Amino acid sequence: MRDMGVKKILKSIPIVDSLYVKWRWREHKVSFGKDNPDKTFFVVRRATCKVGLFSYVMTNMGLVKYALDKGYIPVIDMQGNKNTYLEENEVGKKNAWEYYFEQPCGYSLEDISTSKNVILSSGVITEKNIYPGKEIVKDQRKCLVWRSFFAQYLKVQEIVYKEANEQRSRLFGGEKVLGVLCRGTDYINNRPKNHPIQPDPEEVIKKAEEITKKYKCRWIYLATEDEKIYQRFYEIFGDKLKVTTARRCRDIGNTNINDIGFQRENDKYLRGKEYLINIILLAKCDCLLAGRVGGTYGALLMSQGYEYVHIYDLGVY
Repeated sequence: MRDMGVKKILKSIPIVDSLYVKWRWREHKVSFGKDNPDKTFFVVRRATCKVGLFSYVMTNMGLVKYALDKGYIPVIDMQGNKNTYLEENEVGKKNAWEYYFEQPCGYSLEDISTSKNVILSSGVITEKNIYPGKEIVKDQRKCLVWRSFFAQYLKVQEIVYKEANEQRSRLFGGEKVLGVLCRGTDYINNRPKNHPIQPDPEEVIKKAEEITKKYKCRWIYLATEDEKIYQRFYEIFGDKLKVTTARRCRDIGNTNINDIGFQRENDKYLRGKEYLINIILLAKCDCLLAGRVGGTYGALLMSQGYEYVHIYDLGVY
């Protein structure tokens, strides 16, 4: 009990806590046994944080590429510590990454549990990490490079992809679609420092009207976590608006969206799956209108290309 008290005090001192986090999540070598002496595995991990699925996707992509460039075999770990998509009783038992994506090279944490040569990645993301972000919006060449990388190493689990395709057929029916991603809730309320400023929903609606007319889109597919934004879009577009049955939030104040739960079994898994399906559907639209956020990057990387793209670049908070 006394040790816990000392630890709590030390963690309350910012500089001490920062140094501890850097040490705890440093890149370093370990050995779990004698197996696979001819291979070096690189475990991709991230320090505990409250971020959405495509934040994990983007940073994981960067670390997977880093591993491959070094000649290592990457294995993604979203099992060893708390994250947005694991229930409390699943930490250390389930790999949340494998709920949604296959492992990049076919090896799992279980496969390497007795391996001789293992490197644990740094779990602290800094400016030194190279991963897809705002540059893929403006630089088509970089977008194509990362799109090819995504297609090769980030395979969506078949059961999730199948459900997304079923929803696409039901919602779009083969007609031309404008996909819109419009963030609200905590992003707008908290204005997180150094994160992209999001467009006003009224401006997005105005732009959506312009695009659907110019490019003759039959439907508008809206991906948003904000119930008020959905209701406003429905007021304007009515039955022309298409959405999935994913849960949306209302009046959450400054609460982080990743702390919001819905009273249902396997809620964290379902929230991740619903979000991923939303982004897959955006990737399958003909045109894209969005603020600059992780889901937008995901749609760009999973898309085969759009007839028209408009992504708001309004600076950062």
